[in-house]
Amino acid sequence: MPLRLKFKEVELKDRELLDRYLKRESGFIGEHNFADLYMWVYEYKSSYALYNDYLYIKMTAPRSGTDFHLMPFGEREGFSQALKILIEEGKRKEGKLYFSYVSRWQKELAEKILGDRVQLVLSRDYADYIYLSEKLIELRGKKLHGKKNHLNRFIKDNEGRWNYEDLDDFNAEEFYAFQLKWASLHDPEEFKGETAAVKALLEARRELGVKGGLIRLEGKVTAMTLGTEFNSEIFIVNIEKALPGINGAYQIISNEFARRNLCGYKYINREEDMGLEGLRQAKTSYAPELLGEAYEGYYCD
Repeated sequence: MPLRLKFKEVELKDRELLDRYLKRESGFIGEHNFADLYMWVYEYKSSYALYNDYLYIKMTAPRSGTDFHLMPFGEREGFSQALKILIEEGKRKEGKLYFSYVSRWQKELAEKILGDRVQLVLSRDYADYIYLSEKLIELRGKKLHGKKNHLNRFIKDNEGRWNYEDLDDFNAEEFYAFQLKWASLHDPEEFKGETAAVKALLEARRELGVKGGLIRLEGKVTAMTLGTEFNSEIFIVNIEKALPGINGAYQIISNEFARRNLCGYKYINREEDMGLEGLRQAKTSYAPELLGEAYEGYYCD
């Protein structure tokens, strides 16, 4: 029997088609968003298949080369059959299946259907950091006092020397140039996938509704951020970068962008920390309202 799931790489022209399935999902998992799938095609080889009105998504971990699947997207009533098809075909082609970015309801239903053949655990490394927009904008309260101080210090130290700009057709190339500069100060090879993601976002900024902002210090770009809408209540900050050694640079780009662009959203999703301790400390220091639950694990007979 031929394989029913024929995967193809995610392309920009697939946005409307995939959104029909992805937009049905609730929750805070950024990877359940077309822009995330599309921008990381270079790094994660994002691909999809459609069968019986269900969307199947497969990605590849860049370091290990291991394929992993998201749970099928579609009506919940047919989820059991869709999952069984994925298991059947995955076993034939890949053997043991690995799942990631699984929501709570998907986990609970998968365990009900598959029993102890599926082992899904909460993934702290891939839990998205979710903040109330008003808190990131106002920076009120004891927990955010340090952030407010860094922000005020930047403004005071650089009075008359800095300005903020929204992403537009005139400065779009500078966002990419800044990403290249930032990567060159760290490890260009390690951040090659991220640099490709920034390029993809910028090139498709109109189609994806990308919002962005940059900070200039004495005319030179010092920090930048890019993001996309998840739904009418949630905005995802996909990229945020600042030059090292400039006190308050991260705080000013985060605050200015949110204040000018994100007032209409209830939540800001600043995505996961991937288990990187420095990133975890930085994201935790902004006092998230909650961590978006994401599960991962294996199916085996």
